[in-house]
Amino acid sequence: MGLFRKKCKTYLCPNLHTNVSGFCDACQAKRSASFMHKPVKDPQGAPPILKQPDRPSAVKRGYDHSWHKFARDFLDHHPTCAICGKRSQCVDHKEIPAEIMIDMFGKFDLDPNLYQALCFSCNRRKAVQDREQIDQYFRDKAKLASSGAPMPPLETFTQLITPARSGLRDIEEKFSEVDRG
Repeated sequence: MGLFRKKCKTYLCPNLHTNVSGFCDACQAKRSASFMHKPVKDPQGAPPILKQPDRPSAVKRGYDHSWHKFARDFLDHHPTCAICGKRSQCVDHKEIPAEIMIDMFGKFDLDPNLYQALCFSCNRRKAVQDREQIDQYFRDKAKLASSGAPMPPLETFTQLITPARSGLRDIEEKFSEVDRG
């Protein structure tokens, strides 16, 4: 048929292929699985790729058009990572993790003082550290809900759930001013 076998595009993969994609069958299966978040067995007998948990869309998690515009502008004004000094690539919350902010207020407060520019590696490291705070928040919230007592006002609830931080108090003051005015 005249098809030439080419080297796979995957770094250090020794396999040859005739696929249009440029990847051998094994690497193409891995790429498809990671793209579709489904486990796939490697044809050469390696263990399957682990399935990632189902995750809501970015819009359902609070990252709408206004967030993307804010993040783009924020990164233009803060080109370096706040932790390591490398080129910044993402915007992260300083004090309150995103899941807690969305749960408490239903949306993000787009105040630049509440955010910091980070590189990908520092953002990943911070996300791992924030996971404990997020888990503790939802455990405490469930404990309050299961006790049968009425939910406390927002000020009291946030003091019970999260440590007192200046960023949290600023957000509470803004929302209470909106309610009063």
